[in-house]
Amino acid sequence: MREQHRQGFLYGTIILAAGTVAVKLIGALFKIPLTNLLGGVGMSYFNVAYDLYYPLYALFVAGVPVAVSRLVSESMARGRVRDARRLLRVSVGVFFAVGAAGSLVMFAGAGWFSELVHNPEAKLAVQALSPALFLGCVMAAFRGYWQGMQEMLPTAVSQVVEAVTRLLFGLAFSYGIVHAGLHEYQAGGTVFGLSYPSLEQAQLAVLPYGAAGAIFGVTVSSLCGALYMVARYKLGKGNLRPEAWRAAPPAASSRALARRLVAIALPVCFAAVISNLTSFIDLISVMNRLNYAVETAPELLLAMYDGMVPAGVGLDRLGSYLYGCYSGLAVPIYNLVPSLTTTIGVSLLPAVTAAWTTHSRLSLERNICSALRLASMVAMPAGLGICAMAEPVMRLLFFPKPMEVAVIAPALRIMGISAVFVAISLPVNAILQAVGRAGLPVRLLLIGGLLKLVLNYLLVAVPQLNIQAAPVGTLVCYFFVVSASLWALVGATGVRIPMGSVFGKPLFASICCAVAARTSYDLLFRLIPNRLIALLAIAIGGLVYLCVVFLTKTVTKTDIFMVPGGEKFAKALEKHSLLG
Repeated sequence: MREQHRQGFLYGTIILAAGTVAVKLIGALFKIPLTNLLGGVGMSYFNVAYDLYYPLYALFVAGVPVAVSRLVSESMARGRVRDARRLLRVSVGVFFAVGAAGSLVMFAGAGWFSELVHNPEAKLAVQALSPALFLGCVMAAFRGYWQGMQEMLPTAVSQVVEAVTRLLFGLAFSYGIVHAGLHEYQAGGTVFGLSYPSLEQAQLAVLPYGAAGAIFGVTVSSLCGALYMVARYKLGKGNLRPEAWRAAPPAASSRALARRLVAIALPVCFAAVISNLTSFIDLISVMNRLNYAVETAPELLLAMYDGMVPAGVGLDRLGSYLYGCYSGLAVPIYNLVPSLTTTIGVSLLPAVTAAWTTHSRLSLERNICSALRLASMVAMPAGLGICAMAEPVMRLLFFPKPMEVAVIAPALRIMGISAVFVAISLPVNAILQAVGRAGLPVRLLLIGGLLKLVLNYLLVAVPQLNIQAAPVGTLVCYFFVVSASLWALVGATGVRIPMGSVFGKPLFASICCAVAARTSYDLLFRLIPNRLIALLAIAIGGLVYLCVVFLTKTVTKTDIFMVPGGEKFAKALEKHSLLG
């Protein structure tokens, strides 16, 4: 335990980042063929379920690991190890009931919600995902316990377990259902008992069932993840050392711990709800305003997307199709950037909590600056790279869906920039939570969410802008949140953040990366017109980025020392004057 603490939060970040990379690779193997199977319309059903699930997950689950992690970390820092064990039992008991209530709410409200967002055929997918809320609560309690002990491996392994089972079951269910429906149509002209006059209509009719099958695979994956967590604990992997147990004072009462747990979890949950509310705002506002734009100027939109709309998709489904292109193709790529910096916030929280609790100003400032620098070094090249390479990347991943790619590639360029601000906001919010300012991100995200809602309402309804304006609200929202959060963080902690080394150097290197990637792609594609050239261009951009990072001495000796075995790398880099 002391060894992990000595290595700092980057030790946990490396473990979680490795797990996240594996999860994202497996996730790509799931989402890309699924999108190519279901298309824009089918993915709109799939994402309606997810976009409802995320705010509910945030409300019922998101605060659990943060609260448990913070209290366990605080208890261990004060030598109250018995409190840590009891906290796990209390959190499982409290949030067992909370998760069950959330699942019932989601299942019962599936039809009403699907009608609300003008996508009634998404009802089956919403219902199929509802049990995942309850299962998520179970996993969250165990994850928070180990994260508070600065042990990130169980979280990483459980995420990989979820990803693998989601890939296997989700694709199997979806492909099986779509194949069964179309086979029935070819045999008798019906899809699951209902007759359709043409193949195009039958293909559209089977999509709600295919989306629900894929979503049910997600629920099965949550069950597997929860079973892994319970089994790991039951096999004794979460036990504390006997000597620490014997020397510890008696544990606080379960009621007192439950009160503290809920007091910390509630503001974090509200912050998470509002953070996830951006996707929910997109769902309820973008769909409605798109339909308004279609009703106002149908000829204009049909002309704007001439040759980009599949056969069988009429004006009644055009809004769902455009939203499905946005949420099914662009949003998964955009979400890659924040998912990488989420690991920084998760592993940072116990380290900052311990430094804040013990009044170790040097450790606090070191961890905060390293976290923000690392977040910038990850988020900026990824976000600006997406901005520069939006269309080539989408053509590479979704080559069977060229019409959907042509529709949404321009919007992805704006989303790449906004992803940078979203990604940096996550560790900043984690720091504010660790120093007892969990309510502040709630207020800032609420203001940002209102800005996004207003911009969605005004801009998406303009027929000339339509779905292309959806990312603008997110960009404005998170630019405000990051700026205000950093200002508040400096005021709350008194730490000094060197803006040049933390943000300026990574930004310069990222611009070089994006320019190199796009320039090399344009040049190479003229010589070899193949979509795989995008991979070579990305590699060239990455190489340029690494060269600029080390030449500008963006990485510091403190950053390297926090990595396990970093002393050897530090000596090699220092020998060539490559460390800041």
